Parts: sequence; C-alpha cells; structure tokens
Amino acid sequence: MVSLLDAPIPGQSLTDQPKNWPWENPPEMADPEEATQYYINKLADEEIMDDLSVLLGSDMPVAPFVKTLLTMGVMNGLHSIDVSMIIAPVIHAFIKAAMTSYGIEVRDDIGDPEEELKEREKQRLQTAITMAMADAEDKGASDEDPGVALLAEMQNTTGKPQVEMPEDDLNMNMEVSEPDAEPMGLMAKGA
Repeated sequence: MVSLLDAPIPGQSLTDQPKNWPWENPPEMADPEEATQYYINKLADEEIMDDLSVLLGSDMPVAPFVKTLLTMGVMNGLHSIDVSMIIAPVIHAFIKAAMTSYGIEVRDDIGDPEEELKEREKQRLQTAITMAMADAEDKGASDEDPGVALLAEMQNTTGKPQVEMPEDDLNMNMEVSEPDAEPMGLMAKGA
C-alpha cells in the first residue's frame, strides 16, 4: 500500500539528481516513423489484438486508449511528446482498421462536443419555456392567450424538459439584495 506521505513534494524534482527518470533522458526513438513502426509491431500481436477487441468491443472509444498508450511511451522514455502527437492519428487508424477486421465497429472519441453543446442549449430553452409558462400561469394567463399558446407549441416542438422543476421552485420569488453602502474588502480601499 502506498502512503500519501511517501509522495514527492512540490519542487522535489528540481532537487533530485538530473536525468533520474526515463522522461528526463533523451528518448530512445526520435524519429516518428521508427516510433510508429514500434507501436504497429507491438499492437499487431494476435494476443494483444484479442484483448483489445474485448476492450474496444465493449463500447470503449479508441482515442483515450491511444492517448494513454502514447503517454506511457513518453513516461518510459521511448519517445517525446512531440512524436506522440505526430504518430497518434496513425496508431488510431491502425487500431480502428484492425478492429474492423474483427468485425467490431469502434467509436473514435468519448463524445461529440458540438452535439453536447446543442443538447445543453436545447435543455436551457426547454427550461426557460417551462419557467415562462409557469410565470404566465401565476399571472392568470389562460391557454388561449397567444403568448402562452406559442410557448406551449414551442415546448411540444422541442420536447419536454429533461429535468422537471418542483412547483415550489417555479413559483419562488427572487429577492435582490441591495449592495452595502460602503465597499468592503482589500480591493475596496482607495489609493
């Protein structure tokens, strides 16, 4: 068991003997082609591919695996970070093609950031519509009111909100606090 007290303290690497760790020494492979060939030969082993097919067949994306593999190579002094950035797309493509030969459709990455952004925007819109409709209902607006009808139509088009807000939260009155007369704190003092 590793104790937390045995961990290095900040700045300890600056007081250690230089070139004490593999990544502090010149890399074994400085040529990207040599590093690519090393990983392809290593990954082409049938036993490794069988284990990889189990891992990637269980919906694990390829990108985090490749990143971890190449980071380990940097830590072990096999190549530099620059080389890992250059060869990452090739290793990614090799693994993806190898998994296709196993009949496994692999995901490239964890998620699509643009799709996640669109989904968050859609959820914000749905929540805003729900709150606006609750506010209109509190003010006594009927379903025949053109504004409420438009909001209801928008809500039906975009779908129901993912998170239903409790009725108490929708009817909550927001109180705005007034700022103090004198500014306080270190930055509030004049010159």
